[in-house]
Amino acid sequence: MSCSAAQGAAQNAPADELRIFKAWLDRVRPGYACDEGPARFRNPAVDAAYGGRHFYYVLTHTRGMRPRLPNELSLVARVDANGNVTPLDPSSPATYRPGLRKVATARDARQAGAAVLILAMGDPGGGLQKLDDSLCTITKERKGWVCTYGGRDARYTSRVTFDAHGVLSAISVNLPPVP
Repeated sequence: MSCSAAQGAAQNAPADELRIFKAWLDRVRPGYACDEGPARFRNPAVDAAYGGRHFYYVLTHTRGMRPRLPNELSLVARVDANGNVTPLDPSSPATYRPGLRKVATARDARQAGAAVLILAMGDPGGGLQKLDDSLCTITKERKGWVCTYGGRDARYTSRVTFDAHGVLSAISVNLPPVP
């Protein structure tokens, strides 16, 4: 596909974006294996926080310490208007910023923080690890908002931080092991 054809396709339907994502996966990770996908990442919290942006994913269900599939892969990515694919990386908040609404209230922080964590977990349906908003604590600090998600075990606490301008500034994902 030529560069101009890819650009035109990305500006069209999600089906075109999915084709671009699949072609990118085949080029960048030939022979990859997964349990789900490639597919569009469909999640109401993510859709609300990212206002019209589309994400795509592949997911491998981990079962133990060793890889059970050769070349197994789990990742979430977005396809931009130019047909460029950018994988999301929890160690790089910048990869999550494009399209994420700014945070101005505790409600905004809860919704945007949940969306970022859902994307970071890479599972749109939450089948591996459900994100329960009742486990979310929102704190307004001088430097911005902090969303802390945790269960009964403090070792497994995740944080999403927004700066004083309401822009995502940090992500720390620390989930319990999958049973």
